[in-house]
Amino acid sequence: MAEERSVQQRQHNGHGAGGEISGAIAEQASNTAEQMGRAVQQGVGRANAAISAVSERSGQAAQRTGEVLGNFRTAVETSARSQPGTTVALAALAGFVFGAFWRMGR
Repeated sequence: MAEERSVQQRQHNGHGAGGEISGAIAEQASNTAEQMGRAVQQGVGRANAAISAVSERSGQAAQRTGEVLGNFRTAVETSARSQPGTTVALAALAGFVFGAFWRMGR
């Protein structure tokens, strides 16, 4: 009889089997939440690193493109001054090729 009261009191106070189970569930939920938080932080860190790498590479590509365009412009200017007829003929040919590709795309 006294033993039954002790069990009933423990269950009523939350120290019985139900209290142990709910405590275990709460602890498992807390552990799972912590693990998920760490996984999210790692994912964010990886995403930030990838964004930084892409940003750096695109900046380098833009710089190289600018250099190439500058070199091309210098070459065209030099060609136009030394051989104007040839430069105009090449420009007309480039326009014709561009127009042909434009029509094919329609």
